[in-house]
Amino acid sequence: MRRQARSAGHSSTTVCRSERTSGNARAYPGGMQSNPYATVDRFLDHWQGVRLITIKTLRAFSLDDLEYRLVPDWRTVGELFHHIAAHQFYVARGVLLGIWDPRPGDVDADWTAHRAEVCHSTEALESWLAESQSSLEDWTEQAGPNRLERIAEDNPWHEGIRGWLILHHAYQDELHHRGQLYAIARLLGRTPPAVYAEEHDEFWQPRKGK
Repeated sequence: MRRQARSAGHSSTTVCRSERTSGNARAYPGGMQSNPYATVDRFLDHWQGVRLITIKTLRAFSLDDLEYRLVPDWRTVGELFHHIAAHQFYVARGVLLGIWDPRPGDVDADWTAHRAEVCHSTEALESWLAESQSSLEDWTEQAGPNRLERIAEDNPWHEGIRGWLILHHAYQDELHHRGQLYAIARLLGRTPPAVYAEEHDEFWQPRKGK
């Protein structure tokens, strides 16, 4: 499965498929050749760029903005940021470790309490976004090499879906909600950051041309 995913990452095509070997070029009509680009490590690095822009978007809001709801009964701004990391945390732990139910001490043992603790503080939300991203990377190292390729029969939503697709759902969910947050930021008179990570030198310059 191939996905074009330029938002907040490399300008190259991101192929959401775990291909760790690149010995054979893939042939396309007309004689074009393409070596596999996206390994797990490259995908996680790309997601770091996505998360960088999400955190910079959070910094564009004031403390009072975190309580804003665009529509009654929708998530507040703070709750949207919390949900981005929560979805990633839940899906990554389930797909990579096979743990869908919270363990004692896990933050999702009581999401309501965790939201109350985190959603009203810019610093706490930023820490939560960074913690979830770090957990994703740690769990990837712990998981077996075929964890993302296998059919994840134990997932609570679908039968017969591969780990890659479930993990990619959390990635897409972050972009979806960040788009909402961009719109809210502009409605509130805030200036969100440039959307592409290659427009942020601290991320892009070490990766340029690689």
